[in-house]
Amino acid sequence: MVFLEVAGGQVQAIMDVETFLLQLNDKGQIDKKEWEKGTHLGMELLPSILNEEDPKNIMNAQHRFAKRRYEHEFKWKPSRKVENAIVAAIFKSSVTKL
Repeated sequence: MVFLEVAGGQVQAIMDVETFLLQLNDKGQIDKKEWEKGTHLGMELLPSILNEEDPKNIMNAQHRFAKRRYEHEFKWKPSRKVENAIVAAIFKSSVTKL
């Protein structure tokens, strides 16, 4: 997913590039079970709202473990070569602003 700065219908800059993995089924479609699993895990990334039952001296770190798992199973870090190809495809040149 690429976030662009656009003015007058022209791309001015790349603001951010977010990469993730999509699991596909044997028909080449997004695997709904894996999509739901990723969505559910993504929701676990949010720190829980204060739970009055938790003791005050214990910190709930569930969202931290969920983040590690999410990044391992659903994130992808492109190489610099791939990032440059993305930029070239957007700008049709070698301009880089990542």
